[in-house]
Amino acid sequence: MLDKISEEMGIQIFISSHSYFVIKKLFLIALKRTNYVTCISFGKDRRAQVCDLHDGMPENSIIDTSIRLYEQEIEEVL
Repeated sequence: MLDKISEEMGIQIFISSHSYFVIKKLFLIALKRTNYVTCISFGKDRRAQVCDLHDGMPENSIIDTSIRLYEQEIEEVL
């Protein structure tokens, strides 16, 4: 919904999230876009990492942990 509003109205939207699924959805949106979907991620060292989601998911310990937990859940269920 936010993606559609942003495109139709020509506005920027800023989101703050620790959710792997939110970042992953933004990554999938970025793959369909020709313009930038910028992500600013802060690591344990508190340094900002600025990336374009066209280039992939950012390196971030919270995202890495979320992926590991998701993979562990899938292994347990299957």
